[in-house]
Amino acid sequence: MEPLSPRQAQVLEFIADWIERQGIPPSYREIGEALDIRSTNGVSDHVRALERKGYLQRVGDPGSARSLRVTPQARGRLEDDRVVGIPVLGRVAAGQPILATEDREDAILVDRGLLPSSGQLFALTVRGDSMIEDGILDGDYVFVRHAETCREGEIAAVLIDGEATIKRFYRERGRIRLQPANRDMAPIYVEPGVGEVRVLGVVVGVYRRVH
Repeated sequence: MEPLSPRQAQVLEFIADWIERQGIPPSYREIGEALDIRSTNGVSDHVRALERKGYLQRVGDPGSARSLRVTPQARGRLEDDRVVGIPVLGRVAAGQPILATEDREDAILVDRGLLPSSGQLFALTVRGDSMIEDGILDGDYVFVRHAETCREGEIAAVLIDGEATIKRFYRERGRIRLQPANRDMAPIYVEPGVGEVRVLGVVVGVYRRVH
């Protein structure tokens, strides 16, 4: 079978996962919203490419995404590709912020079914115990979905003046509160104009080696 671009592979995997969970294919709008493809025309272009390369076929209305099916050959390839490597990019504090290196240190092999169906993922090694009440322990790896923003209260990987930490993220009274999940620790407050805060991504999973 012809090789796929990274975006085409992402669309194919999303469609296959959706069919497995929902029993029907996703619509073009659902594909676009999940994968941040802004127009249905853009989604249609990727779908047509997957059809042309033999990964998708139609069994009904040629203009509807609901008529799509994943071909047996494509399912075989998806099974072969089911285990993915999540790059470990450095370490991050679950305590006071420490520097997180951005050099790839390692990769963790994970079944794709345990991960979100969309988004770019990376892993960080946790140091510290400020998130223990959320089940994130010293020495764990957290899986982070790359994002530049997060919702109130989400557990996020955040850079503060170039140093990284894992905390629950809140905006309040013009400042940012980074809240630990350890009753013995105080939150970190970042006042406007005092420090630079940048969201690296949202924590979507925890990996722990049991020795």
